[in-house]
Amino acid sequence: MLWRGTTYGEPFLTGRSMIMAGDGTQKFVAYPIETGGRALINWIAERPLDGEAPDRGNWNRPADLAEIGRHFADWRFDWLDVPGVIAGAEAAYEYPMVDRDPLPRWTFDGVTLLGDAAHAMYPIGSNGASQAIIDARVLAHSLARGDLAAYEVLRRPATTALQLSNREMGPEVVMKLAHERAPGGFNDIEQVIPYAERAGIAAAYKRTAGFAPASLNERPSWNATR
Repeated sequence: MLWRGTTYGEPFLTGRSMIMAGDGTQKFVAYPIETGGRALINWIAERPLDGEAPDRGNWNRPADLAEIGRHFADWRFDWLDVPGVIAGAEAAYEYPMVDRDPLPRWTFDGVTLLGDAAHAMYPIGSNGASQAIIDARVLAHSLARGDLAAYEVLRRPATTALQLSNREMGPEVVMKLAHERAPGGFNDIEQVIPYAERAGIAAAYKRTAGFAPASLNERPSWNATR
C-alpha cells in the first residue's frame, strides 16, 4: 500500500534533496516541492499489507494519518523526523501498489493509447509521468507525418521494458541489496555495495528509461513539424 501527502516543515539535508529510505519492502520517500523558509515536502510511504488490496483503481481514498505514522514510529533520522512529517500533513491518501501486464497492442484503427492507459507501471524511479509526456511527443511527431503506427513501434517496446524493470525495483533495488547484505547496518557503503555496482545499477535504469545522456544526445528530435 502507498500513502501520499504534503507537509510544511524545516528543509532537510541540502534543502533540495530527495531521500528514499527503506529496505526494499517498507519505504519512505520525501522531497521538497516548494522552498523558501519552511519547505513544502511531498512524501510517499509504502509497506505491504495483508489481504487483497482495496479498490485497485482509486488513488484518492482518504487515509488515517495516525495509522500511517504507527508503521513508521521509529523512523527518526538526524536530518528528518519521518513520523513528524506524516503527522504534520493536513490529509493523506492511499492507493495500492499495482501495475498492469504489458499490452500486446495499443493501436486499433484510428485509436491508440498513451500514458497509464497504455503502460500502467509501478511508481519506481519517479518516471511514470515522464513516460506519458514522451508518449505525447512521439505521438504528435508520428501524426505530423501521417504515420500512427510508428508511434507504437517506437514506444511500446520501450515502455514494456520499463514496466518490467520497475517490477524488479529499478534503481531502488540498492535498498533491498543493502538490507540483504548488511541487515544490522553499516558504516561504509563501499563495503556493502561498491560504487561500481551502484553506478552500474543507475546506468542500466537510465538506459531502460531512455534518459541516459548518450542516448538522448544521439536520438533524433521528436518535434512535431510538417
